[in-house]
Amino acid sequence: MYDFSSISMLVGISLVITLMLCNHGITEVEARENGSLRLVGSSNYRMGRVEIYIEPNNTWGTVCDDGWSSSDAQVVCRQLGFGNWGIAIQRFPISASADTPIWLDDVECVGHESRLLDCPHNGLERHNCVHSEDAGVTCGGALPKFPLRLVGGNSSREGRVEIYYKNSWATICDEGWDNNDAGVVCKQLGLSPTGSAVRFAGFGQGTGTILLANV
Repeated sequence: MYDFSSISMLVGISLVITLMLCNHGITEVEARENGSLRLVGSSNYRMGRVEIYIEPNNTWGTVCDDGWSSSDAQVVCRQLGFGNWGIAIQRFPISASADTPIWLDDVECVGHESRLLDCPHNGLERHNCVHSEDAGVTCGGALPKFPLRLVGGNSSREGRVEIYYKNSWATICDEGWDNNDAGVVCKQLGLSPTGSAVRFAGFGQGTGTILLANV
């Protein structure tokens, strides 16, 4: 458990960002029917870049984040079996490769739709986007009060630790950061409960609020 009693907003202070490396991956199960969804780019299977499978092209592609909202995230999470709660993430930090199609743009779900493909949108591949605008979600279910994600790694099992608080992603200072802390992060992300702490901004410095220190 994290101790949030000493949360401090250290904006503007130069501090080293906490980093970690997890030791275990997850198994991805892909349904392959028109309109199927998957989440990509995160070691937490309830979080990721939204990709949709389109027939007859038989290809996974992304969704542009123009107008991406909590109603859209709610439909995605429900279609994936995670319940009705979801956080919309614009400009998901791990974008798709340049040759990946962008299938949908300007998605406008009401929130009651059973599939994302049923929501109003511009039409397949009708967009004005690039992959830095890929949409993502964090879904509920057994999701903790303070979701985590890994950013900037070469795989979904490593990266800078970021924590979701008050509708934005924040970072953690590496003062006192060790393998025990890394293990808790890995476990919360659904991985093995062991991990290796990495310090000194090895995956790049974050931006915005530094939420926690001396974890």
